[in-house]
Amino acid sequence: MLHKAERRTATTKTVRETEAEAIAFVVSQTIGLDAGNSSADYIHLYHGNAALLTESLEVIQKTSALILSAIETKPEEAEQTEAHPNQNATDATLAEVA
Repeated sequence: MLHKAERRTATTKTVRETEAEAIAFVVSQTIGLDAGNSSADYIHLYHGNAALLTESLEVIQKTSALILSAIETKPEEAEQTEAHPNQNATDATLAEVA
């Protein structure tokens, strides 16, 4: 999402990689995946730091929320999936976001 946005030309690779990894961390933690220290190591590899993360907090928060809302199953979609097991609720949610 970040790499295809208009913002790409206005930021450095360090900013883009730091934001992308921070977003991946937030999404992973929210859905219950534990990546250990890999996100911190990756951000450090691209010379990201706390100041950059602070500056990018709004982008990280908004993008993470968008991704999480796209993968979240809404209660009415879960009922449809139970009634029709071949229907993929995630695809329906992604279509709504697009």
